[in-house]
Amino acid sequence: MVKFAPERLSACRNSMRGAELWDIEAVAKFHPRGELVRGSLIQRLSRDGIVATSAPKDLEIAVPSDSRQIEMWFHNFAELGGRCDAWDSRFGDNYWFDVAGPEPVQLQDSVRYRDGAIARPEFVNVFDQTAVKKNVFPAPPSGPPVGKDLRTSLRLRAWVKNIAFVKEVWIDLHVFDRSATLIKAATLGLPWQGSASGAGDLFSFDGEIYRGSTATPGSVSPRPNAWLVQYRLYYAVEGSLYTDAILHQLELVDDAIT
Repeated sequence: MVKFAPERLSACRNSMRGAELWDIEAVAKFHPRGELVRGSLIQRLSRDGIVATSAPKDLEIAVPSDSRQIEMWFHNFAELGGRCDAWDSRFGDNYWFDVAGPEPVQLQDSVRYRDGAIARPEFVNVFDQTAVKKNVFPAPPSGPPVGKDLRTSLRLRAWVKNIAFVKEVWIDLHVFDRSATLIKAATLGLPWQGSASGAGDLFSFDGEIYRGSTATPGSVSPRPNAWLVQYRLYYAVEGSLYTDAILHQLELVDDAIT
């Protein structure tokens, strides 16, 4: 849980016609893998359907099991009404926290780094990501559930620098079970979603990536218990292949509690 006092960053307070147009986000980087997670620390309060003021809010961040240190900084920004940026980062050194826990599981079939890919996180990076496992079996009108149909989906948005009109964005994806065995491998394209700030574009994927066990009264079709989603992000443009060079990982809940 991240708690932050907005008065620590008060430089960017742009407003227009009574609406506050600024935000403060927390950025967490998990070491040694380098995964980045960010989220807003401001809650928008509206009056008559118009955002009129803001209030601080706590941010929950899940710490990956292979983390040994967390590096954090905070960004206050506004775009409308004139660009404004300010940071709380201990003058660039950032805030560091140690993470205790068991040794991480070693995966033998991790998503490999594509040959020739150039590490340029300023050209391509993950904007936000979520992996969720759900039981989509229809619920009865009354009483407890009578079946299971477990589906794992991934929602991902990636920002890329708009170098040229023609471009491709995709991920190489693996899914592992609880014994760290590879149970699914795929390459998935990310369709264009729209223009983004910073002379960039957003590309996104939102869909099912793995179908798990199914069960109905009198019939069971067991499948491996999806535990970990792992992927690498790539951006091809003007004959070059770029990546953020991060092996992204998202952990899933156990089948038994889904």
